[in-house]
Amino acid sequence: MVKIKKKLAGVKETATREDLNKFKEEIIHEFHVISEGLIDQIKLLAEGHSGIVKRLDRMERENERQHLETRSLVKISFSELDRRVSELESEVRDLQVWRKEIQSRLQKLILRNL
Repeated sequence: MVKIKKKLAGVKETATREDLNKFKEEIIHEFHVISEGLIDQIKLLAEGHSGIVKRLDRMERENERQHLETRSLVKISFSELDRRVSELESEVRDLQVWRKEIQSRLQKLILRNL
């Protein structure tokens, strides 16, 4: 009976070691499967990130181009407005001179007629 128990214990121990080795191999296999999946997902994430960075770079360049274009248009608009204001100021000065001349003539006429 003792011999049978020892043999059974040996069989259990052997079976347990075999089971543990199989379990260990399954865990290692699962780890490889999971790690390969993670690596693939990390690669996809990196590609997506790269795409976003490229898109942001394009957007930044376009934004800079539009900014420069807007500044140019504003500069042109201010130049045009400055020219127009200068012309109006000149015309006002001319009109003031003309008004003074007319007033002077009117006064002379009024004085003559008195």
